[in-house]
Amino acid sequence: MNKFSMILSALLVLTLLVMIAPNILALNRGKMLRNIALWLAIILGLALVYQNFGPGKDHALPFGTSSDKDDGGDSASSDVPAGDQGYTPPKE
Repeated sequence: MNKFSMILSALLVLTLLVMIAPNILALNRGKMLRNIALWLAIILGLALVYQNFGPGKDHALPFGTSSDKDDGGDSASSDVPAGDQGYTPPKE
C-alpha cells in the first residue's frame, strides 16, 4: 500500500465512524460501561484460549517466563533462544 491509499483509507474509516457513532452512542445510553466490560472480558478470554491452545503454544511461554524443563544441555546453550539454533544471517 502506498501512502496515498493509506491516507484515503483512514479518511474513509473516520467518515464512517462519524456517521455511525451517534447511533451507537444512543443505543448504549446507560449501558456503556457494562458493554465495555463485557467486550474486554470476551477479548481477554479469547486471548487466553489462543495463548494456551493456539498454534505455537509449545514454543511461547506466557508473560515471558522461562521454562523449568532441563534439556540436558550446558548453561551456554540456554542463552540461545529455542528457535534460533545459532543461525547468523549473511552480511550485506
